[in-house]
Amino acid sequence: MSVVLTPSTRSQRDRLLRLGVMILVASIPIAAILFALVNWQVALGFVVIWTVGLMFGVGQQRTISLKVDGNGLQYEAGTFVLRTTWADLDRIGEATLPSGKTLAIVLKRGGLRWAHTAQTRAQVQQRGWDRIIPIDDFAPKWPAGRLGDAIREHRPDLLEA
Repeated sequence: MSVVLTPSTRSQRDRLLRLGVMILVASIPIAAILFALVNWQVALGFVVIWTVGLMFGVGQQRTISLKVDGNGLQYEAGTFVLRTTWADLDRIGEATLPSGKTLAIVLKRGGLRWAHTAQTRAQVQQRGWDRIIPIDDFAPKWPAGRLGDAIREHRPDLLEA
């Protein structure tokens, strides 16, 4: 049996809000220049169009997913894909990603199977992201859910601590 997990609605909303704030803050220096050179209406128009346009683009991004089946795990992060077998899981622990610290499944070796570009592949491998499958976004209460059930079935030793 195969299970596909996606981030919770709350997690997706929080991510979108953080990106929206970053986009808005990034538009302020340009808006200040437009205000000084033209007028406040043009500056405000720029901020609105810039923010709405980029938020639309962010909303069109592919949602990350985690596929769990009898063979192992497949993590699709949008710009790269990790695939690993149950035997290649090392531990469950804290990991650091650009978004901050998260609970993750750590792999014994890199599981990178696909990357959008050669530059993405190099960055993922260099930063060690090819050995990390974050699980907080997919299942905040994961030990009680389907992910926890699959780990108990295939790798119960990871839950013993």
